[in-house]
Amino acid sequence: MSVEPQQEAPPTEPRQDERSLDRPWGVLAVAGIAQMLVMLDSTVVNVALPSIGSDIHAGAQALQWAISGYVLTYGSLLLLGGRLADVRGRRAMFLTGIAIFTLASCAAGLAGNGVTLVASRIAQGVGTAVLSAAALSIIVATYRSERQMKIALTVWSGLGVVGAAIGVIIGGAIVEYISWRWVFLINLPIGIALSLAALRTVAPMERRADTPAPSLRLPTAVLVTAALCCISYAFIDMQQGFGQAAPWVFLVVGLAVMAFVIRAERHAADPLLPLFLMKVKTYALACFGMVMAATLLLGSIYLGSNYFQQAAGLTPLETGFAMLPLCLGSLISAFGIPRLAGRIGMPKIYLCGVAVQLVCSVALAAITWSTTTAPPVGVVIAVMGLYGLGLPSMFVPLYTFGAAEIPEQHSGTGSGLLNTFNEAGAGMGLAIVAPIAAYIGTHQQATGTSQPVADAHGIGAAWIALSVCALIAGIIATAIVRVFRPAAAREV
Repeated sequence: MSVEPQQEAPPTEPRQDERSLDRPWGVLAVAGIAQMLVMLDSTVVNVALPSIGSDIHAGAQALQWAISGYVLTYGSLLLLGGRLADVRGRRAMFLTGIAIFTLASCAAGLAGNGVTLVASRIAQGVGTAVLSAAALSIIVATYRSERQMKIALTVWSGLGVVGAAIGVIIGGAIVEYISWRWVFLINLPIGIALSLAALRTVAPMERRADTPAPSLRLPTAVLVTAALCCISYAFIDMQQGFGQAAPWVFLVVGLAVMAFVIRAERHAADPLLPLFLMKVKTYALACFGMVMAATLLLGSIYLGSNYFQQAAGLTPLETGFAMLPLCLGSLISAFGIPRLAGRIGMPKIYLCGVAVQLVCSVALAAITWSTTTAPPVGVVIAVMGLYGLGLPSMFVPLYTFGAAEIPEQHSGTGSGLLNTFNEAGAGMGLAIVAPIAAYIGTHQQATGTSQPVADAHGIGAAWIALSVCALIAGIIATAIVRVFRPAAAREV
């Protein structure tokens, strides 16, 4: 009786357990396009505001809240959106977010007055919060192998940066050639297509029989949302200036409520806030780095758009084309990061991205502040293009560091917390640059300086503030490099 020797598998064939972790890329395509749409809507409305105001006779306050209302609800509801994804299912909440966002976009596109527009934008922010938290949660839960997760997070975060950058370009073209209403109405066919694609590619969340379903914990969720709402409103109100008492009161109240919730959550068996993640150095540093990265992104787009329209007197379409090099720089960087990461690693890519932001911020501050006659538009466009190279070089590594530490069962709340820091940075960026630019510009006009030069000087002062933010980001980047250095030495 003889025994046949077993054939060994070829050495090139992957093990079954590794191969089983691989997932198709259709899920990434759906979640990535959704994130690009979310970030695009954060900036696309900026160049359309003058046309909207003249068409529906909306006042300055209504136009401001068309932007601020979206930011307020988006930033305040991200954590709740992440919890809903964990409790009710990631695909279900993704589809719910798309539905709310799409319907609200249609209402905004058909608005006949400022009240309807602002209400629609607030509803858009609600849908965006649910959609964005669910999208990142889907990616974190779907791509669990290290190779696929790095690729997925690179694509997802890169598309988000590109969406924010091209928003101004698309908005200018639509306003110039069609109508401002299509800035919103274009979301209808995109939303329908995304919903159908999600139904085909994203699997419903399956919970193990031995794993109890988490509760929504509504009282705590309401407190967290209220705290974030107060903090977001404070940043929005600070755009009018730092001398008012109201924003500081809202900021203190929001921080106090959040401190109370954090203290209570430390002993909760099923916490709404995944505070245990903040004990992981890479996740905590990624969150704080995200604040500075979003500050630099939204602050630069705001200053660039205002410089080209107010100081240089360009039309919305011309402003869009002037911002094109920023978008192209972001595209080049986003596509080059995966190859470069294999050579120098994500931590050094992040450090290089921050260095580019710092150098360009200082250069733009010097160029715009030294303007005495006609603004140097061409030079500013060129430097903004270089600035764009650094944007994905910050966001892609930060999302990679943070999302890699999130357990699958906490993918919704972990992703929501990471995105909340991102959105806090966006609000903080506008709160920093808007009042500085407005105050310096108004003060110089009162002393006899011409309007274009005064506006250029105000924007230059705001670029100085962003340079300080870039310096803080550099300190965070240095800390991240030091955290990863011992791990790299062990691998060698």
